Amino acid sequence: MIIRPATPADYPALADLWFDSWTSIGISNETDWPRETVRERLYEEVVDRWCLFAAQERDELVGMLALAPAEQRVDQLFVAPSYQGKGVGLALLEFAKQDLPDRIVLVTQEENVRARRFYEREGFCLHRSEYDELHRRMNCHYVWTISADP
Repeated sequence: MIIRPATPADYPALADLWFDSWTSIGISNETDWPRETVRERLYEEVVDRWCLFAAQERDELVGMLALAPAEQRVDQLFVAPSYQGKGVGLALLEFAKQDLPDRIVLVTQEENVRARRFYEREGFCLHRSEYDELHRRMNCHYVWTISADP
């Protein structure tokens, strides 16, 4: 597997990967956030603030990592459903730690227990939880620092 900067030619497949991974979690569905909305958001975020990376296995895109370096933030990390639990997420997170070596912040939904366990296992500390009025959900804010002291 390689992790490389995403190209505009990758964007449609990465948006689909993001959508498929998101809906596979079981806390959202296409009526909550349509596939086309995800595609539009990916393009907008790349222009506005993301550095977007693709994880590629042979000719298949198997993961995506969206960094917002100005915020020291992992904004999105998604793995294709058929590749979950196979080390792709860990490789993407390690890549993020190389790119943002001092501090990383990220947010995940409280309901996304699998993601929360993953981040905590990888040294992220829960910084705070807060209610997101816009999306009507609890979000967990995590911090990772090289010293493990947020």
